[in-house]
Amino acid sequence: MADQSTVQRRTLEPNVVSQHEVLRPAECEAVRDQVLALKRHWRPRSNEGNFFTLGVASYLDAVGRHGAYVGEARETNRILRENFDWLCERVRRGFEKLLGQSVCYSEQCALPGFHIFFYGGGDHSGDRPSGRAHFDLQWIHAMPGRRRPDETLSFTLPIDEPSGGCSLAVWPAHFDAIKPDFDALAHAANTPAQTVRYARGRMVVHDGLLLHAIGAASIADPKGYRITFQGHGAKLSGNWQLYW
Repeated sequence: MADQSTVQRRTLEPNVVSQHEVLRPAECEAVRDQVLALKRHWRPRSNEGNFFTLGVASYLDAVGRHGAYVGEARETNRILRENFDWLCERVRRGFEKLLGQSVCYSEQCALPGFHIFFYGGGDHSGDRPSGRAHFDLQWIHAMPGRRRPDETLSFTLPIDEPSGGCSLAVWPAHFDAIKPDFDALAHAANTPAQTVRYARGRMVVHDGLLLHAIGAASIADPKGYRITFQGHGAKLSGNWQLYW
């Protein structure tokens, strides 16, 4: 994992988003083709039929149903391991190099998986990322009963992008610096966001506690797939564990 940030760092600093080269273009194409070949395993996530996941996501599947999340993760983890074990290992080893610490996948949680959005050329000019602004607090649902992790991370690895590309929207607000009555959606709606452009094969990493959201389409009528490999990390009792 080659570090594209301005400073090499062993911890993930608050309010810092870094980027790291992970996959070559041909490898992105191979992952994309395999994700598309596994369409029978995609999970529909919207009534419009344009948002799916390949894998189990704690923010969708563990809220109020942790037992079901664990059971479903066992099945999807098998599929992900059979098809993307090399990718999981590259990401794990890349984080070990970046953090300078041992990193493993949590045996009790879902493996990192794929977000899949399909754009058919409809009008997206009214899309507002502020309506989906959030902090990544997934450990609360994926690891219930555990204390807050010592450190956290979130990552997104773009695999394919629609016409016009894709991005991350970030606002100047950190979970550890907000007041108890902080309204994330109101703050995002009234504060300009920074746009972090994605590039296929280049992983975007932050601590997950920076207010963020999937960015708006850069053109009004995007076409094609937006496929990302993504997940989270939690440092518990000195050990980093990756999960989704």
